[in-house]
Order: sequence, then structure tokens, then C-alpha cells
Amino acid sequence: MTSVHPRDNSIAGEDWARADFYSLLAQLFAGRVDDSFLARFREIDPSSVDLASPLGFEFSELLRAVKHVDSAAIKSEYDDSFIGVGRPEIFLFGSYYQTGFLNEKPLIKLRNDLAALGLERDESMVETEDHLAFLCEVMRYLILADDPPVAFSVQRAFFHNHIAGWYEEAMQAIEHGGKTDFYKVVGRLAKVFFDVETQSFDFEHAV
Repeated sequence: MTSVHPRDNSIAGEDWARADFYSLLAQLFAGRVDDSFLARFREIDPSSVDLASPLGFEFSELLRAVKHVDSAAIKSEYDDSFIGVGRPEIFLFGSYYQTGFLNEKPLIKLRNDLAALGLERDESMVETEDHLAFLCEVMRYLILADDPPVAFSVQRAFFHNHIAGWYEEAMQAIEHGGKTDFYKVVGRLAKVFFDVETQSFDFEHAV
């Protein structure tokens, strides 16, 4: 997934914002949070965020959260909640929420859809392709791809088939997880963002 628009082109600002959000969520749900990541967030001026919108409010809550946590604590929380010993407390895999099991038919369908898009799993990746972080990376690619560009209808189909049907349950699991603190904030932000995406896709499909 390497052929995407450079930042200095005519792609719509709204799509850049969507892609940036997907990239952010991919990094958070992959557990790739280091001190430099947190430092960049602490440089953001909270007054620049629109608190009137649900998405802006939840983003401001994330800005607030990163001021009171370090990367070691986040890694510990991530490992305890999403990796665990034997069975994680919370799953981030679509197949689990769609069938109750891992590596089931939804994963096969996902792999077929990825192949149709000319995408394949990086062999160095530990998780299966239905992990939420990977799916967010794919959505970012679909928004920014330029060889060839990916139609909005294709983005909608991928989101509908592989994220829309289970993200709410996953975010609820995070909200009620006994070991989540920082990731409760992440989960609320993700739910609001995915809600916005759902509404946008549904609106465009209806007109």
C-alpha cells in the first residue's frame, strides 16, 4: 500500500482529514505509541479544536489524556487489554465480533476483497488482516490511493463489509474493559469517527 497522493496535491481537505484520522487510529490500535508520538500531540493547541462537534470533543479528550500518561503506561495497558496471556480481555479482530471465533469466513471474504484491490498482507505482520489497525490502514490507502484512484463507492463497500458491522461492539468492549483507561478515550473517539463515516457513506449512497 505505497502508491498514495503526496500531501501537496488537489485532494480534498476533508479526505486528508479522514485519512489522517484513520492513520491515527491505526497507530493507536496497533499499540505503536511512543514518546515522540505523545510529544507531537502535546504540541497541539486545544483551543484549535471545535468542541461543538462530537468528534472535536472526543479528540480534545484524547489531547487531555496524553498529558497525563506516558508511553510505558500505554504499552502496559495495551498488552494487558488486547494481547494478554493466552486469551486477550478484548479482541480487535472483526471475525470475532461477526462470528464469535477468530479466522472464520469474514477473514476469508476480507482476503478476497484485498486481493481484488491488489493488496496483500505484509508477511512481517503478526496479526491477521481483520485486526482493526490493519483495516484502518487499508481505509487510509483507499482514500489516498492514486494508481489508480479508488472510488468513494469502493471505500464505502470496504467500510460496510469489514468495519461497520462490528466496530460498535468492539468499542463497547473497550469502554467496559476492566484494564482500559487511556484506551477508553481512544475507543470513544473511534466510535464517533466511525459513526461519522457511516453517516457520510449512507448519505452519499442515498443521493
